[in-house]
Order: sequence, then C-alpha cells, then structure tokens
Amino acid sequence: MAGLLAPISFPPLTRDKPDRSLSGQFMARTILFICTGNVCRSPMAEGLFRCLIEENKADLIVKSAGVGAQDGQPPSGNAIRAMQDLDIDISPQRSLMLTAELAAEADMIIGMTHGHVEMVNLMFPHAADKAFLLREFDDTLPLHEREISDPIGGSYEVYCQCRDQIREGIDSLLNSIQQNKS
Repeated sequence: MAGLLAPISFPPLTRDKPDRSLSGQFMARTILFICTGNVCRSPMAEGLFRCLIEENKADLIVKSAGVGAQDGQPPSGNAIRAMQDLDIDISPQRSLMLTAELAAEADMIIGMTHGHVEMVNLMFPHAADKAFLLREFDDTLPLHEREISDPIGGSYEVYCQCRDQIREGIDSLLNSIQQNKS
C-alpha cells in the first residue's frame, strides 16, 4: 500500500489502446471508483480499498460515484451482504452522481467497464488522462474479460463473483503501481 504514496506515472490517453500501463509523474491521493448506478460495483470497490487504506494507515481518500446514479441511494442488499462476508460494512455509503467537481478532485478515476472510462473521456475531457479500467492492469486476462459486469438484480452468488473480481482488480492495480514506483 505504501507504493500509492509515492509518485505514480500516468500515460497520455490513447483511445486506440485500452490496455495501458502507468507512466509519467503523478501523486495519487484521491481514488474515485465509478460504475453506473453507484449501488453495487463502485461501493464494493470503495469499501475494499478503504479497508486496505485503514489496514495500512495510508494517507489516501477513496470515493465512489456513478455515471448514471441518483444521489442518496444505499448500496444494494446483496452488495452489502457480499461485503459483510469480508467484515466490511458498506451500508452507510450513499450513491453520488459523477460530477465535474468529483472528476477534478480525483487523482485516479477507476471504472468497471470501458463504457465508464469512455463516459469520463466524453463528459470530463480534463480528467481523461486519469481514467482507467480497474482490471486493465491484469495482464493475465484477455481484453474482452477485463470488464466487471453489473450484478444488479443478480443472485447473492453473482454479487460475490463481482466482489471477487473487484478484489482481484484492486490487487492488480496495486501491483502495477508498486512496480512503477521502483
């Protein structure tokens, strides 16, 4: 986790190459996870990342928002339950619509699908160079498997699979950051 506190590198945005690596100088202090409604995937990502921050006493801010969110909604019941399995309570979180202010405040914007990253590029061009797909740092996955599908309306097991994909994505992101630190 300490690797997040060191300068991180980010490349210029390349629309024709969705698989990018970290390069250039940048200090990541605020991480913003985004999905569509901000009631399933991004709240789980925020909860997982917040837990890592607290465990490592890292000086970071983590938030989440949705590109189509309605402000003030609680996380879905199955998202809460899937996170409770890891002793992480996301029930106090409330949904937020992704705004220009949130995008500007974030040092890294992490989307769950290519569509989320593209929405940042279109809606907030000033933030395009700091928008990434969560699992784009996992070189073991084929490009078409790097998106994290929306579990909304799915079974508890679907939410657990989603949570585990997010957890793996966060691990890959942290590994990539630490490799670029050295």
